[in-house]
Amino acid sequence: MSSAPPCPRPPGSPWRHALEGALSVATAVLAMTAAASAALTVLGAGVIAPVSRLVPMMVSMAVGGGVTVESAPAAESTDGGGLGGGLLGGLGGGGGGLSLGLTGEAAVTPLMLTFLGTAVLAIGFFRPLRRRQRPTPALLWARCGGALVTSAVVLPILAGMAQGTARLPESVTERFGKGASSGAFSRFGGGGGGGLTKGLSSVMYETDTAATVFLGLMWVGAVLALGCLAARRTTLPRPVALSRLRLKWNAVTSTLTGIGAVLCCSTLVVALLAAAADLTGRGQAAKAAGLLLLLGPNLIAVLLTAGLGTSWQAGMERLQPEGGGMLGGAGAAQGDAAGKDKSIDLGGWSGAGVPLWLIAMVFMLLLLVIAGYLASARTPARTPREDSEALLDRHAEIALRTGIAVGVSALLLPLLAQGSVRIGISLMGNEMGGMTAELDGGMGLSALTGFVLAALASYAGSRLHSRRARRSDIAPQRPGNTNRRPAATRPATWVPSDTVS
Repeated sequence: MSSAPPCPRPPGSPWRHALEGALSVATAVLAMTAAASAALTVLGAGVIAPVSRLVPMMVSMAVGGGVTVESAPAAESTDGGGLGGGLLGGLGGGGGGLSLGLTGEAAVTPLMLTFLGTAVLAIGFFRPLRRRQRPTPALLWARCGGALVTSAVVLPILAGMAQGTARLPESVTERFGKGASSGAFSRFGGGGGGGLTKGLSSVMYETDTAATVFLGLMWVGAVLALGCLAARRTTLPRPVALSRLRLKWNAVTSTLTGIGAVLCCSTLVVALLAAAADLTGRGQAAKAAGLLLLLGPNLIAVLLTAGLGTSWQAGMERLQPEGGGMLGGAGAAQGDAAGKDKSIDLGGWSGAGVPLWLIAMVFMLLLLVIAGYLASARTPARTPREDSEALLDRHAEIALRTGIAVGVSALLLPLLAQGSVRIGISLMGNEMGGMTAELDGGMGLSALTGFVLAALASYAGSRLHSRRARRSDIAPQRPGNTNRRPAATRPATWVPSDTVS
């Protein structure tokens, strides 16, 4: 006796869909906040500034906002007119003199927070549609409107909270004292770097509100648009579910986004294991866990794109004083004595005697073969008429779409994964020194390389699936299966109202 299939719920009212869209955005922001708080706590960021103030800054950076820093007013009046209040206090006396300023900016996207927000937003937005009747396009627009309006309200509040005062670590201020400017400042009775580091120990930071709101809205819109294209086992309005774009690209986009989600979740698992190892007394495990909770997908993006030909350079550079003269000459000499610039070619880094780019290429080929196999399994079979009218066969179409998707990803991932941090010291409008650290990816021909590799590997994976499916169809029936009922007499399994979703 077979049970009746469950009846799908009614589609609901527009207000309910708008509320669910708003809740999906709010839940995504809460997930990003919780992850940022955990990462900053294990990294010990509380000694720099309150974690409650740093968390909004990290979430704003996760959606594309940049951070700027400048000297705190309190730092300029430190020591009652010493170097903090006036650089020439040793000559002019009192609290006058020329003020010393510190400026900087940070442009880094913690992609783990972005991934968590994307995953929670997509699940909260699309999963409630899974067991419902087919909604109308107006209900889907109401759902998207609720998500976008909530984002337009939450993101400015978040960016407004991402400001405050932070105390620079001693390791950074000591580099300033020994940097390119300390030799010049010692000529004015500054006492080397001691007064300098004491006067520049505190900075004010704030997030670019306009960039955070604009890029954050673009992020939410991109997640919803890609979700409508890649979502599976959900019920969408008929014009969306049966659109030509979705029917052609659903299998490839769902496969590639699924593989990307698995890779990001793997770094999250490694971060949790590192946090557990810290409980056993391994001190460096906590820092590794915190970095992976923020930058794990950044490392994956570097690895994958290095196999496609992206040239990744990681380096640190000391900024030399502008101009020449007494200040510039002394600063340059001191900067040469303090240390040299460092730069590392990540693609050429060798592990176990094998360059990283070769390891990444082999790994990419393996992933793309799997992607072609899964995309072929999710692509509906053609009718004889469709097969005769098509320009390319089924496997070539899958390979072409996979190649296009990977080529576009090879252009976007370096832009998202790269980052830079810059801190400079200025006097009388001239930059007297500082330091900059950056991770930069030169794309080159990575898009073309990614297209070719993805097309070839996914074609092989699609052929592999077709060959395996053909063997399964012609395999002889097992002796123990002769008493099974014919397929026509078996109870039909329930399928969603939107069979193509």
